[in-house]
Amino acid sequence: MNLPRLTLHAQQRMEKRNISEDDIRSALNRRSGTPVPASTGKNWVFGYASEGRILKVLLSADLQTVVTVAWRDEDDE
Repeated sequence: MNLPRLTLHAQQRMEKRNISEDDIRSALNRRSGTPVPASTGKNWVFGYASEGRILKVLLSADLQTVVTVAWRDEDDE
């Protein structure tokens, strides 16, 4: 699976939280449960990152853009 486009906000959160593109790719390929609707048609996707930790990825309505990322136990701001 190709990685969706990353917003600047997502890139900043990745750096802050030590999340790699491989973590995001893994989480999107190894999902945990069904996507959870968020504001304006976006969806939270939960999945297992490279090390087995659960990552939450906020995708745009068209699923083509990663808006933000966070570990399941962290705030998503």
